Amino acid sequence: MKIRKIIFERILPILLILVLIARVFSYNNDIYNYVGLNSSPYSIGITLITLLAIWFQLSATLVVGCRPFFNIKSLRFITRFIVPIVYFINLLYLNSSTVLLTGILAFNAFKILLLIECILGLIICCYYFVIDLKEKVSVKSIFIMLGIWLLLLIPTMPTYFLQFTFGLANPLIKVIDISLAHRIFLYIGIIVPVVMYFLLRDKDELIRRFVLIYVSCGVLIGFMVGYDFASLKEPWSWPIHLCNTALFIIPICLIFRLKKLFYFTYFINVLGALLAMLMPNYDSVTNLFDPGLVRFWYNHWVAFFMPLLIVALKIFKRPKLKEFYYSMCGFLVYFLFALICNVLFTAMGHDVDYFFINSDFIADKLGKWAEHLFEFNVSLNVGGYQLVFRPLYQILFFIVYILLGFAEWFVYAEFFRIADKHYDLHVRLKINKQLKLEYFEKLSSEQKEEMMNNNNEIKLELKHFSKKYGTNKHYSVKDASFEVFGGEIFGFLGPNGAGKSTIIKSIVGIQPLSEGAIEVCGYDVSKEPTKAKYNIGYVPDHYALYEKLTGREYINYIADIFDVTEEERNARLNKYIKIFQLEHAIDSKISTYSHGMKQKITIMSALVHNPKVWILDEPLTGLDPNSIFQVKECMRIHAAEGNIVFFSSHLIDIVEKLCQRIAIIRKGEILCVKTLEEIESSGLTLEEFYMQTIESIDAVKEEVVS
Repeated sequence: MKIRKIIFERILPILLILVLIARVFSYNNDIYNYVGLNSSPYSIGITLITLLAIWFQLSATLVVGCRPFFNIKSLRFITRFIVPIVYFINLLYLNSSTVLLTGILAFNAFKILLLIECILGLIICCYYFVIDLKEKVSVKSIFIMLGIWLLLLIPTMPTYFLQFTFGLANPLIKVIDISLAHRIFLYIGIIVPVVMYFLLRDKDELIRRFVLIYVSCGVLIGFMVGYDFASLKEPWSWPIHLCNTALFIIPICLIFRLKKLFYFTYFINVLGALLAMLMPNYDSVTNLFDPGLVRFWYNHWVAFFMPLLIVALKIFKRPKLKEFYYSMCGFLVYFLFALICNVLFTAMGHDVDYFFINSDFIADKLGKWAEHLFEFNVSLNVGGYQLVFRPLYQILFFIVYILLGFAEWFVYAEFFRIADKHYDLHVRLKINKQLKLEYFEKLSSEQKEEMMNNNNEIKLELKHFSKKYGTNKHYSVKDASFEVFGGEIFGFLGPNGAGKSTIIKSIVGIQPLSEGAIEVCGYDVSKEPTKAKYNIGYVPDHYALYEKLTGREYINYIADIFDVTEEERNARLNKYIKIFQLEHAIDSKISTYSHGMKQKITIMSALVHNPKVWILDEPLTGLDPNSIFQVKECMRIHAAEGNIVFFSSHLIDIVEKLCQRIAIIRKGEILCVKTLEEIESSGLTLEEFYMQTIESIDAVKEEVVS
């Protein structure tokens, strides 16, 4: 079983991709000479089917090659139902494919490799067909599969397809000199990554990584069609242009997770691709459907937006300044390499211009001063070759590019600042929607009305509540029972680890009950959690706020969740701003707040919907005396309105002055529930009573043990 899995899920898919690459190198450049379907030696129907079959097979083979590494539902369906059909069609049209792409009918490298690719692909498809046989297919999943398949075809479109299929476009359409068509192509390079980002940002990393790998590999395969086996022997024909290197670097970095190499393309290739798109190096007479123009834009779109998209989708972390410096060092190495190749290959009689530092292509666009700078040269005779350097122009070129790289760093910083703000808003809206769904959407309008105008007795009641975690036999809280009534400020005392937070988290619905019941205003928190939560305001012991929001924005966000009307929220907000003296800070970002101010915002957000039961878990910890006084006043006001204030604390003197009743818990057991009057009548302070209660229980337990 293990050997079979290795063969079908590792060896054969990798072999299939290698065969695809070899096949692409076996094309004949005559394919670029066809203009329109009528120029084909076959009928229009056969030619069109053949062209589509070859195109679709590029996508099919990439899908099958990715299938073992990306267990995605749509890929499974495509591998089962679409890919085998594509391979069968290519087998049927094997002869016409061979003639169109190589010019000859006889068996040659292309024909053999295409045949092997089809057979290998079908073998792998059969394996996965059996593996995935039990997976059910719905009508909806079929439509989704077809839609995704159409999207997967876009990156792999052969550069010759448009010219071969449609002929030449209107010669008046010029994709150069910032014409309308040129601007449209630039807009595409911006719109496509934005659309991809919004489609992928909420997807699993597996899906995000697959899409990025597939797109980069698909475009790379299309780029490689322009090369053949003979070109591998000619270094001056290699893709050493800066943007060409990005096509190889990006998929390699994604597949092998090479972070350091990725940051080179992130800083260097993106800028180069942008400049290239602004100043294309093809002729002004180049037709819109020309394969060279199609290849140029496909390549530069990917080199431009793919690194940005990779970081935006969190495949790689955003680089720090250190990575930028490393990228500049890498750029220096590339620049020197391109410079040497330019000089050497030119001396050997080959027309090369890597990175445009061997011609006046850039200088001509900058004016006479740049032309004069370019004309200054230094010649060296080495081994019979005349090596021509243009030191002033080339050094200045390097320096300017470095400076543009620094400017790019600040542009990136601003771009991601905006992106972060937008993403935070997206997350907030998503959470808001989920919470509203959890709290309200499942309720009928009558139920909502009932909650909003609940006339039930304001009461919090624990009935033999017990809680233990997981498979632990020990109870964190055992058989806890007490009642708290409207108008009371109820203090909850106990040492650390006694079970106070466990009870509080169970009341507010953060964790489930093990035994017993808890009711909030007549609603069982287990059976009617939505209604119970609507009546609760909760201040946790460790607040968690959206610190990029202002205080006002955050409180309004919570008010939205509880459907608080504009009039009510503004009235309550103004009331608590005055109580907590936050007039100067309410419209500042929460990240600028002190601990006490953040605690006040947490309290205000818990009260914005005017809950009948206000629960606070050690709310006074770390607050200054003035803030403690403000919180106490707020608690008194809320209780005076007939509501419950239930809070845990270690500050016994404050509990003594503030509360009407208290409960003491120790090791998960409620030791007593007393009024402050009962304690005072015994002649003890609350602190003395608390210590006596804790110590007497310990003494009894020690006596029982002895």
